[in-house]
Amino acid sequence: MYWLLGVAAVGGVLAWLSSEENNARNDYYAKSDRLAKETQSRQQELKTLRANRALAKDYYQHIELHHASVQTANACHKLYEDHKKLFKMIANREKLLGEQIGKLKQQRDLATGTEKQAIREQLTQTRDFLAQAKSQRQALFNEKSRLLEQLRTINQQTRDLKTYIGQHCGQKGRDWYARIEQRKTM
Repeated sequence: MYWLLGVAAVGGVLAWLSSEENNARNDYYAKSDRLAKETQSRQQELKTLRANRALAKDYYQHIELHHASVQTANACHKLYEDHKKLFKMIANREKLLGEQIGKLKQQRDLATGTEKQAIREQLTQTRDFLAQAKSQRQALFNEKSRLLEQLRTINQQTRDLKTYIGQHCGQKGRDWYARIEQRKTM
């Protein structure tokens, strides 16, 4: 009789986690795809702007590009934070599944006959869920370095653009750069 409660608890926990996890995962991957395209677009805009000598000293175009680059960097940082939350969510799922496997093993040891067979089937299913969770966590772990590199790259390009504006866009650029640096110290 107790094993039925364990089965129901596993089903309820997995359904709730799967729904929340799937929503978080889908949201994360949608943002990741959008940001990859946006980052590539910003890099191309910067190359185009630098290649065109006539526009190379255009203060307003550089300011617009810097603003867009800051927006992209902020979105990349948010995506990295979402990545950490999703990673933690999957790690918690693994922990719950491990605990549930322990409880099912205890129930299996006390059960007899058909109850024991039903608990074995639940154990197999729960172990499969655990293997899937571990696989998802490993995939996210592997993606973390790519995401960090992307974040560092966009941050460096934004810093370089800020410096370029201060050095190559005349008095307006120098004034703008001084205001930015002054805001940083506050």
